[in-house]
Amino acid sequence: MGDITTVSGSTVKAREGGTSSINCPMLSATNYTVWAIRMKTLLKVHKAWDVIEQETEEIEKNDMAIALIFQSIPEALVLQVGDIDNAKKVWEAIKARHMGADRVKEARLQTLVAEFDHLKMKDNDTIDNLVGKLSEIASKSSALGEIIEETKLVKKFLSSLPRKRYIHIVASLEQVLDLKTTSFKDIIGRLKAYEERVCAEEEEDAPDSQNKLMYTSNEGHFASSCPDRLLKLQEAYETKEDDTHEADALMMHEVVYLNERNVKPKEFETYTSRDNIWYLDNGASNHMTGNRHYFKALDETITGKVRFGDDSRIDIKGKGSILFCTKNGDRKTLADVYFIPELKSNIISLGKATESGCDVHMKEEYLTLHDKDGNLITKAKRSQNRL
Repeated sequence: MGDITTVSGSTVKAREGGTSSINCPMLSATNYTVWAIRMKTLLKVHKAWDVIEQETEEIEKNDMAIALIFQSIPEALVLQVGDIDNAKKVWEAIKARHMGADRVKEARLQTLVAEFDHLKMKDNDTIDNLVGKLSEIASKSSALGEIIEETKLVKKFLSSLPRKRYIHIVASLEQVLDLKTTSFKDIIGRLKAYEERVCAEEEEDAPDSQNKLMYTSNEGHFASSCPDRLLKLQEAYETKEDDTHEADALMMHEVVYLNERNVKPKEFETYTSRDNIWYLDNGASNHMTGNRHYFKALDETITGKVRFGDDSRIDIKGKGSILFCTKNGDRKTLADVYFIPELKSNIISLGKATESGCDVHMKEEYLTLHDKDGNLITKAKRSQNRL
């Protein structure tokens, strides 16, 4: 099997073919969890971990495991377990002395649960600090036999963030992501990007500028007096895959931010000869109109801003549904249409239509739109501006 080599006060037995120089971690009264993780890795390197998991009669592996363990524990503990010649039993004896009985283990778990539940990120903390604390609790809990599920970690992480500083990104992530399937690492990455790109700017801003991002005390909803600032915040965490983000209901008022980078209103206005023309647009992310009379139902508590491809910013004054008649006389409801009074055109998003099950076909100068049952909804000819 090789020789015995002393390295930094630790003696290890090398694998077949020569000597091995490796430092064994030393167990102390407070580092058992980390020690156990490091020792497990060390034993795996020396192909001896399997004798810890289950008792075997492989004498060489057993002796290797005991030798490595004895080199990583204090002399007083060696004297206590020195008469045990089975590596698995040595490991369990050390674990019992440091982990305690079941009642002690349960008490430690309860302490960790309480620490987990009460953990909050302080205003002067960073994302890394919070992640470190959560990861430490999760690691200790796992060592005690209680694994904290990733979904629980994600939700706790988001709820632990300071509300005033992170409400925008948290509300957006809760809308555009499925938190049941999103990984902890993914959420951390998004929040760190937000912290680096936006929070640094907030610290440089004057106090009164920061106040514009807070809830107004007299109205009870999100202050909308600084739309450009809100859009700037939104830009920090928007992605190519999803350009629209909706905030949670803030009290009785919902604020939305739409980013229609592929829509230039002037192109629609130029060729609109009458107000009942609707454009079927594959560049638009949302349905929208400037005509209030079209709506069968309109929720005017939904407000916000939309930014178009020409960098214009226009107010959103509601969202509702519009009733249409198809070519064969059937009535269809177009839901989730944004009311934007300053918009002088009417736009149907083909992307939204396909999401709801519609089928789009384009051939030569015509576009046809069928519902999910195959019924023709409309047939439109390409206009002069190729829309």
